[in-house]
Amino acid sequence: MRRATGVLVLAAALAVAGGGLTTPAGAATAAAAPAARPMAAYDWHQVGELSPATARRRIAFLRANGFRAVYLEAGGWVDAADQPLTSTVRQRQLQACVTAARGYGLAVQVVAGGPTWTGDLSYLGELLVKLVGGYNAAVAPAERLQGVQLDIEPYVEGGWHDDTSASLRTYLTTVAGIVGTYRAQLRRPGNRGLQLGLAVPFWFDGEGDAPGPVLFNNATKSAVHHLIDLLAALPGAYLVVMSYRDFTGGPDGSIAHAANELWYAHKVKARCGLLVGQQYGDVEPAFITFHGQRRATFRRAAAQIGAAFGRYPQFRGVSVDDVDSYLAARP
Repeated sequence: MRRATGVLVLAAALAVAGGGLTTPAGAATAAAAPAARPMAAYDWHQVGELSPATARRRIAFLRANGFRAVYLEAGGWVDAADQPLTSTVRQRQLQACVTAARGYGLAVQVVAGGPTWTGDLSYLGELLVKLVGGYNAAVAPAERLQGVQLDIEPYVEGGWHDDTSASLRTYLTTVAGIVGTYRAQLRRPGNRGLQLGLAVPFWFDGEGDAPGPVLFNNATKSAVHHLIDLLAALPGAYLVVMSYRDFTGGPDGSIAHAANELWYAHKVKARCGLLVGQQYGDVEPAFITFHGQRRATFRRAAAQIGAAFGRYPQFRGVSVDDVDSYLAARP
């Protein structure tokens, strides 16, 4: 998601190395571009950072441009969890934001995470889920959050590469704990329809020179297949596969890089969903982002992704990172 250039270069290098991957049957790029599916957008401004008028204008723009959900940065909420006064202020700001968004038919989820949110700090992901669950249980229906998303990305830490299998197991153990906490929150008042999302790089499928199969839960398979297994029984859970390319076709296009994940989810009849994440931010290398390109160009790509994966019941659409860059783009 919103990460340093070095991380994006790493993902790009892994993708080029794995450029010869075979697209699973039934996931080929479609030449036609049907109407785009509803989309989700990342807004990296903390709740309350923007004026109410500015927030409303952004919400109205997103809804008018085909978006149906927005992921709001919530790292500050986690930081303030042990500060009652600050936490209360943030909750009130969030109530106002959710109410305004819902007035436009836009669902609101919160997103937070960090590369250190595994191992000893794995409790932070569970804390965020508990905060959302507690918030929903305390507010009116129109003020409730629709979901919570974790953007952890442990591979940006230098030590992660010393033993990728061990690092992946630590990450998967962290996710398993988060999923357990999420299951518990679903039983609380106001949380029956709460969603849980996880942002993952496309190369978690182990293709090419990316980190390969790892032993976890008595099975050896790619990290993303383990993740799908952890979420498979949960219809409100989903993965955002960061398939960052500004083109859809070919073995290195965004469709090919998300195909394995959709194929596996369909194979195991998973009830969870998958979104194909696309980048619009000012990042390098240029071929992983639509930054500087017209929104019409992106919409064509989003429609092609929808055509490729629309047959899968697990496909939940496309996400865009981020709102600021999308707003600034030419029509």
